[in-house]
Amino acid sequence: MSGAADSPSPALVEACAVQQRAAAVGFDWPDVTGVLAKVREETAEIEHALAASDPQHAKRELGDLLFSAVNLARFLDADATQELRRATARFQCRFARVEREIERSGRSMTACSLEELDAVWERVKGDLSAHEEGA
Repeated sequence: MSGAADSPSPALVEACAVQQRAAAVGFDWPDVTGVLAKVREETAEIEHALAASDPQHAKRELGDLLFSAVNLARFLDADATQELRRATARFQCRFARVEREIERSGRSMTACSLEELDAVWERVKGDLSAHEEGA
């Protein structure tokens, strides 16, 4: 793989740079617990905006949640772009397995209830997680 897919997202890079600049002058959480609390706070604010039927406010809060998630990556000494790519790859692998399992059962994804799909998802996730731990 090469090209744009290998490049960090400019927005993620910018968010990290802004947070590093703020941290360099002491405007930072003392430890990761503050960052985790901020992530929970932003999630709650999205929920409140949705409950108030205010999608524009929910979108702004989503931006705050993403910014907070990048800050969490910084605290974990993780590359947000790489972790997002890994999470996307895990989802793609699991989703493909769900599709195959449903197909093997002679059904289509659209004919299954969300509960049925979720049960297969959890089974696939458990199988793959056990395989990853054993590798």
